[in-house]
Amino acid sequence: MSTALPVLNQTAVPTAVNPAPMFKSPVRAMWNIQGDQVPTLWWPSREAPSSPPKEGRSLQHTVLFMIPASHLGHTAGSHVSEPSRLYSLQEQVECKIAIMDKLFEIYPKGTRFILAGHSMGSWLALQVLKARPNHGIERLFELFPTIHHIAETPNGRKMKSLFKPVTRSILGGAVSTLRFIFSAPPVFQAIIGAFTGQDGEMSKVTSEQLLHSSVVKNCLYLAGQEMEQIKEMDISLLKEHASKFVFYYGKTDEWSPIENYYEMQELFPEIKSFLCDQGMVHAFVLGHGEAMGLKVGAWINEL
Repeated sequence: MSTALPVLNQTAVPTAVNPAPMFKSPVRAMWNIQGDQVPTLWWPSREAPSSPPKEGRSLQHTVLFMIPASHLGHTAGSHVSEPSRLYSLQEQVECKIAIMDKLFEIYPKGTRFILAGHSMGSWLALQVLKARPNHGIERLFELFPTIHHIAETPNGRKMKSLFKPVTRSILGGAVSTLRFIFSAPPVFQAIIGAFTGQDGEMSKVTSEQLLHSSVVKNCLYLAGQEMEQIKEMDISLLKEHASKFVFYYGKTDEWSPIENYYEMQELFPEIKSFLCDQGMVHAFVLGHGEAMGLKVGAWINEL
């Protein structure tokens, strides 16, 4: 027998809106951030919107900044000067703040910035807002957020052994061995696709940029730091900027369990928080990217 899930004051979900007409093509750039070459990604709004601004609103420039576009050490390529270096959680925070600073410099005064963070990127978005509250950050979309007590989540408890130094070295070496054995890129890509269920461009990105020894080690090192350092929820920050947040949770997410949604509803009834009714998983980019894009588009349309 199934039991209906209780819903506490859930705000009505806005009608899906295609965000594509609102923004130009994404801007991809390699920026020097504190001595490291970092891939960045953001979407500027179109100068000539298809509809006039809402009543009482002036025409403003809007920039959607994805966090992360890329974590330090999480991609391979010619832009990486020190492949063996491991980047700390604090360095990742400083990197995102520095990117926000650059965006604030290059866009005109009065630009509205939207930050979209997924998983631990939601926590990073909070750190950017905390450090730069006067940079015109108008909205934060926190998607399947892991903003507190990650080590105590079902996946945190199950996977904590993967983040130890010895395990990191073993898994990094295993990836290097696989790359050596299947040295032909198309073959390696096909194998990755078979194991992950990815196809086309997604399996290509995974095999060419992500599955490298240095990347695997950095991913596991950062995950270990997240377990140790992301603990208490920043209640004062959330209360101070409550009107800026949209939180989106999954029903079966083992990184951000459903209890987190109910906790958010109870502690912050003034914050917009939604519980997914479309069966999305934590890694929603694998099969639900378009659906999530439509949701985010509807939220942006409300600004």
